[in-house]
Amino acid sequence: MNNRRRLVFIYFLFSVLFSQKPYRGAEYRTTHSYQYGRFEVRMKSALGSGVVSSFFTIRDYWGAGLVGTENWREIDYEALGLYTDKIQTNIITAYENSHEELHTLLYNPHVEFQVYAFEWTPDYISFFINDVLMRSDNNNYIETLNTGQKIMMNIWQPIWEDWVGPFDENTLPIYALYDWVKYYSYTPGSGGYGTNNNFTLDWEDGFNFFNMDRWERATHTWEENNAQFVEQNAVIQDGYLILCLTDDTTFGYSGGALGILQNDNNTANTAVVVFPNPFNNSFSIQLKNLMGSSIKEVHLFDLKGGLVFSTKQFTFNNNMINISLNKKILSSGIYYGELLMQDIKYYFKLTYVQ
Repeated sequence: MNNRRRLVFIYFLFSVLFSQKPYRGAEYRTTHSYQYGRFEVRMKSALGSGVVSSFFTIRDYWGAGLVGTENWREIDYEALGLYTDKIQTNIITAYENSHEELHTLLYNPHVEFQVYAFEWTPDYISFFINDVLMRSDNNNYIETLNTGQKIMMNIWQPIWEDWVGPFDENTLPIYALYDWVKYYSYTPGSGGYGTNNNFTLDWEDGFNFFNMDRWERATHTWEENNAQFVEQNAVIQDGYLILCLTDDTTFGYSGGALGILQNDNNTANTAVVVFPNPFNNSFSIQLKNLMGSSIKEVHLFDLKGGLVFSTKQFTFNNNMINISLNKKILSSGIYYGELLMQDIKYYFKLTYVQ
């Protein structure tokens, strides 16, 4: 087959495989199932009406050759991009019976990384965010979750506007970021973590590479999902798993470097303090035990990692530098800053208001 015919065939194959869905999503799932334990993730969910990003476990009953929703078992964190102050938990039992709760938060879960965890035992399922107990169920249906489940994360576009809100494809691409996942086995009486120290760490994955023994990238969809899962939209980059929601002609992550996301608050680098925060036309960086002559540049990045401002022009006085954005128009929102020194970088977070 010559190259031209091969390209035509490949294009035709992709058209047949993916033409039924207008968008491309991603799902990352374990190759093995786990029964009971503590499941943790550090996640920055996807912002946007009509979008869901998640961390959950589910019984892979179809993989075992079973049919019928009487076999359904699932434990969920579902981040609904429509809301800037809410997260949904859900326990799904036989015949796809959902036990949903929508939790109001004091922060926007899509702006910064949060640590989500749930403990699954024969007697209860409890949900935690940043080690704060959000929900605990010990109802009769808990005992029916008695088979192993796979750990999964995905990003998709549901058809149900009454649940997730209307979707605007002009907001694409959209990303959900995962820093790490941990699994603790259920070891009552002999553990060292979690409620009553009943859990023991079995493994942690920091997404420095694609561990084929532990994970697989999904390539499926379902009727209520407007996105087809493709392997190219589950990206490992800069120590993160990035799940991408794109249009039907685009694949992968295109948001730039992610190293700036390691620090989530101003106090993460005690060498620098930024004020005022929020700021408008200008802001100052106070340095602690640093020499102004070693400062090279100051950068600002948006939440996708894109560079939006860079300057080598600033004044330095009394261990403080002043940055002016008088001629730079930004959209109101949160930005990450990078202070580039002679041989080290410092990061900070600040909010711009018009």
